[in-house]
Amino acid sequence: MSSSRIGMFLDMFRARKHPVESVQRDLTGMTVVFTGGTDGMGRVAVGRLAKMNATLFILGRNPEKTARTVDELNRLVGEERASGLTCDLGSLASVRTCAATLLEQGPRINLLVNCAGANIYERTVNSDGYEMNWAVNYLGPYLLTHLLLERIRESAPARIVNLSSATEIWGHIHFDDLQLTRNWSLFKSYAQAKLATNMATIALARRLEGTGVTVNALNPGFIRTALLRDITGIQKISRPVMNRFASPPEVGAERILTVALSPRYDSVSGKYIYEDAIRPPNKEALDDAIVERLWPLTQEAIRA
Repeated sequence: MSSSRIGMFLDMFRARKHPVESVQRDLTGMTVVFTGGTDGMGRVAVGRLAKMNATLFILGRNPEKTARTVDELNRLVGEERASGLTCDLGSLASVRTCAATLLEQGPRINLLVNCAGANIYERTVNSDGYEMNWAVNYLGPYLLTHLLLERIRESAPARIVNLSSATEIWGHIHFDDLQLTRNWSLFKSYAQAKLATNMATIALARRLEGTGVTVNALNPGFIRTALLRDITGIQKISRPVMNRFASPPEVGAERILTVALSPRYDSVSGKYIYEDAIRPPNKEALDDAIVERLWPLTQEAIRA
């Protein structure tokens, strides 16, 4: 087993021992945009936000599942507080359509949580020509944030939370082959996307300094999610063990809510939060030259 795999395995045990802060606030008048809110820790988090009186826009790839989640949330709180929009992060056109509709419907955005993610187990390319793990886990959320950013600025104070992963520490930005046309692997593509997420978080925080808008990247820990449920091939053998040591979705949800709502993160921006504490990310994310090299390439990609 490689040293990276050993590190991931050991992290399963350590993650279960961390205490988790529980945030409780009255969010009346606060508008939240949330991707990945129909499953797992995202679903738990939006339920908590609804109970705290937030106005919710749930963005999901599956229209039926999104509508069902919205219905459950509204029945939970006894009023129409949640709305749903279809948003396929693997399609730049879908993201643009969703953002345009959202800007028409919502007067303000106080919190954006980019929680949705995927593990695409074979190298596939979307209709825009981008490798799917790159598109879903990095480029789609980046575009969504970009399109909503002016409204978020107008709604300040506001926060953006980008979901990252422990795998980012082993990631590398392959500038000569960002779409990994050579030597593709799930681990390589996913880790690159999550490292890019951390780098974009740092770059955006610099550009938002003084605006009242903060942006941070969060690794919620080893959580029992749909990503574990959907593993395929020989990796299925390890699924019972992985589920045994993964923390329940409630733990991940509380970590999301802590970064999104806790006063201790009021003035924190551009940081990588590993479960419950700020940590240094992959050394590439600390290299300003690399971070600023990726930014214009991403801007060019979303303009295509």
